[in-house]
Amino acid sequence: MNSPNFVFGSALVVISIGYILKSLGYVTTHDAKNISKFLMHTTFPALVFSTMIKVQFTSELLWLPLICILFALLCSFVGFHIFKKEGSEYRGILTMGCSGYNLGLFAYPLIEGIWGWKGLTYAAMFDIGNSFINFILTYGMGNYLSAQAKRGSMWKHVFKRIMSLFPFQAMIIGLLVNLLEVPLPLFLTSIVDTIAQGNKPLVLLLMGIYFSVRLPKKSFVKVFQVLGIRYLLGLSIGLFLYYSLPFDAHFRNMMLICIILPVGMTLITYSDELNFDTSIAGALVNFSMLISFALMWILVAVFQMATA
Repeated sequence: MNSPNFVFGSALVVISIGYILKSLGYVTTHDAKNISKFLMHTTFPALVFSTMIKVQFTSELLWLPLICILFALLCSFVGFHIFKKEGSEYRGILTMGCSGYNLGLFAYPLIEGIWGWKGLTYAAMFDIGNSFINFILTYGMGNYLSAQAKRGSMWKHVFKRIMSLFPFQAMIIGLLVNLLEVPLPLFLTSIVDTIAQGNKPLVLLLMGIYFSVRLPKKSFVKVFQVLGIRYLLGLSIGLFLYYSLPFDAHFRNMMLICIILPVGMTLITYSDELNFDTSIAGALVNFSMLISFALMWILVAVFQMATA
């Protein structure tokens, strides 16, 4: 385990480098999209696979995807009713923004830096539930609330999208290899681990390149209504579970950290596809990354999680 101040401080420096490179015009958001696509087809699937084959499954770990799903369902339910009077151009994107998390392009580098592979194990289990939320609930809800979506073929389209995602495929294959105890050549696992090591710097640079605080004034209140739902519920329920669940400190630490993670990057992709306001989607992603980064740092310091 590393010093949390060192991990967050060094991460902030790398994120700042990405932001400065974009500000000086050396890279653009278009470049970031290409880097993100490269990452989602190489380093991130490799990291997911490496983590999944090393997970030692216990009964308590199964609670993490369940907590993720139940909490996201609660947030979605609250958002669905709070924003029911909004126009069609806002209701879909605001409701979608209430659920789903960004682990691969935000949390994994920070968690790996502080807690190593053990922390990644808990995060990966939480991410199993998050995959269900991001790729089924959030996308399905967006289709339902979109005026342009073809609902008749929605679930077929959702299924095809899920099965075509490299990180999801890596997760399933890694789980099968683990559960079936399939022996893998050392040469293969070494290659995968080497590729996975590239995920952390790429993700941190991408966070800086993507970051922006630009937001139309008319959308400002709406964005922070969504963030209020996510973080008020996340902190209150997270702290309740933290002090109530009869599990060890590592489990409770990861549960509390994961439940206050930022909005998933898929929200931007979905909003573009379903013709929602992409500026709101971008603002939700960016502001939530800023808030989650600060909250994670504070929680780690207050609860002394790195020494648990």
